[in-house]
Amino acid sequence: MSAGGKTRTLRSYLLLPRPKDAVKWWILPTTFAMGVLSNGGATTQQVWRFVVVWAALELLVYQARYQWNDIRGFVADQQHPDCHARGRLPGPLDRARRHVSASWLVALTRLSAVAAVPLLLPALHVGGALAALTGAVFAIAIVYETLRAIGTGRTDRVPPPVRPAILGLWIVVGAGYAVRGVAGLALAIDVTARPLLAAASIVTLWAFGVAFVTGRWTLEALAFAEVDGPRVVWRARVEQAREHSLALTRWLPAHVPVDGSPNGGRWRAADWPALRGRTAALAPWNIAAVVTGTCAAATGRLLAAPAGGAGTLIAAGCGGLVTMAVLAAPRHRGPAVLLGAAVIAGVLAAVGSPCPLLATLPWIGVLGAHIFFTSQSLSTFGHPLRDALTRLGGSRGARQLPRAGTRPGGRAAQRTGPGQTTPARWPYARGPCVTTQSGPETRDR
Repeated sequence: MSAGGKTRTLRSYLLLPRPKDAVKWWILPTTFAMGVLSNGGATTQQVWRFVVVWAALELLVYQARYQWNDIRGFVADQQHPDCHARGRLPGPLDRARRHVSASWLVALTRLSAVAAVPLLLPALHVGGALAALTGAVFAIAIVYETLRAIGTGRTDRVPPPVRPAILGLWIVVGAGYAVRGVAGLALAIDVTARPLLAAASIVTLWAFGVAFVTGRWTLEALAFAEVDGPRVVWRARVEQAREHSLALTRWLPAHVPVDGSPNGGRWRAADWPALRGRTAALAPWNIAAVVTGTCAAATGRLLAAPAGGAGTLIAAGCGGLVTMAVLAAPRHRGPAVLLGAAVIAGVLAAVGSPCPLLATLPWIGVLGAHIFFTSQSLSTFGHPLRDALTRLGGSRGARQLPRAGTRPGGRAAQRTGPGQTTPARWPYARGPCVTTQSGPETRDR
């Protein structure tokens, strides 16, 4: 389980409730850029509308929605083993009324600011777009919060059963990514005039969201794990209400690998990149990744130019097959994405598709992002670019191995007799996972 860190102040939280969710801010500008390329350019007004809508959506609408989520989950969040590092609405519980009231006030202020934007910038005509986006975000939020209330806080079994409410949560979470992505596309081109493109992009981005969130929740579940000797031990309590993430642990690898691990072949749960290699084919993040790869290739073909059913199906089939090949690769998935993009571009060029390079961009975007984020660990997911730059730095960013007779962190090994040492116990492991219920071990995975 993760060690506690410094608690966020209430002021810091209210200024930006979810800084770690900035990893999603690239979606809207990326789809806007693809729409601009498809359209052959953009006017100055379109660019300003994009900037205003992007800022309002990410800094006002979504932050208010996150505040509502944190208010509803305040008690459960205080029970989370990684509550300090997660940076949600700060406690303690005896200050709940004060902190919740302040958060409500700031959330409503944010939504009032959204309503004021069209009045302050009437020439940009963003009122309709902001109203539609705000309505969509909170409609999805209502469904999400309802399913979460029904499906969590019921059991301390790990992994819990996949009830309909949990399955519903895994599906609903992708909708917000469709909102972001289609909004960017709609700011660049008229998607109402190209309904097939709109439909394909919605499915692509929704499935990408499902893959992203279920993968992230799986890594976040490692906060409830301790690697002990040859086993991974899970502990959770009912009041922590984490069934939607802990249910995903059934698809984690059965063994913690030695290859690539720091500190002499031993992993800490928070540092284990559990999704980096090949994982179960029927894991939700893999199923969703195949769907998003299939539909992204079709979206790209339709983005390059209007296409008939045959051309769209060829692109979709090629995209799906190449996606499965990339996901099946046990390592070197980054180069595999580039090779896959070349294959898709070659097939599209062979069947006469215009702009085959443009047509591959949606597939590269969603598959590249999926491979990048699934290569993270719990400890790096909130700042993946910083970790990637550190790793690229080579020896300067590499971890130093502990000297003989010490464990990570510098503490000496336990001495058992003259001239003899026994390595100090440390929560790393390799070997089969087991699950527990708030204490005793229950079964091997």
